[in-house]
Amino acid sequence: MLKYAYLNSKYVKFKNAKVHIEDRGLQFADSIYEVVSFYNQQLIDFEFHIKRLKYSLKELKIKYVVNKDKLKKIFNKLIILNKLKNGIVYLQITRGVQPRDHCYKNNIIPNLIIYTINKKFNFPDKNFKGEKAITYRDLRWKRRDIKTVSLLANVLAKREAVRKNAYEAILIDKDKITEATASNVWIVKNNKLITHPANTDILKGITRESVKKIIKINKLQLDEKSFTIKQLYNADEVFITSSTNLVTPIIKIDTKIINKGKIGDISLQLATLYANCFINE
Repeated sequence: MLKYAYLNSKYVKFKNAKVHIEDRGLQFADSIYEVVSFYNQQLIDFEFHIKRLKYSLKELKIKYVVNKDKLKKIFNKLIILNKLKNGIVYLQITRGVQPRDHCYKNNIIPNLIIYTINKKFNFPDKNFKGEKAITYRDLRWKRRDIKTVSLLANVLAKREAVRKNAYEAILIDKDKITEATASNVWIVKNNKLITHPANTDILKGITRESVKKIIKINKLQLDEKSFTIKQLYNADEVFITSSTNLVTPIIKIDTKIINKGKIGDISLQLATLYANCFINE
């Protein structure tokens, strides 16, 4: 099947979507990105993604003006062109192309890259799955709140997780849990939810923000604070959230079984409530 991407101002065949070898995203990870999920061809949490996109561009001083309506139109057209029902839209904005130099020039033009990927989501139905995770040292840079493509530390951690037949790697910084390679981490203890506060130590996840709203509406207890690996192991429930993982329970971490290997009630409740936000639209 012919697949299309969007590069700068044109829809092109996916195999022809290329950037210059001196693109700063390629050479310096001088680039930001977003991943927007869609279900039944409807974009999920689009407004939140646009808000974070603007934040990342501003923090890195990349001179790209976000036109929300234009991006939405491009996203929807790619979904239709690629004949997809469920999946993700990947958007990347690089600072642009210039002769290799650590210091960037002010007049270079950003590159815009957008394409789609087919994906099957882990929904809270009869096939809802709890996953395994490992813990891994957090080796990332200190501005994790910016969604950059500087993901080598995440790659190494995720590769180790896969090597150990796990789904995700939960990252540890000085005995404290920050997040996972591509998701935010939550624990439940005595019916209270705990997750790391949104600061420069973690990425402010889009699904994290949506789940926080659900928690508030349903009058569940939430404490945004850091927690230790010991608290992680001793939690009653553990789950992760992200645009691609939605709400995914974690039932084993390293050698520690969580909740006797079963999906917890609060994890299931939140997964169901979040999925209902777009499944029933």
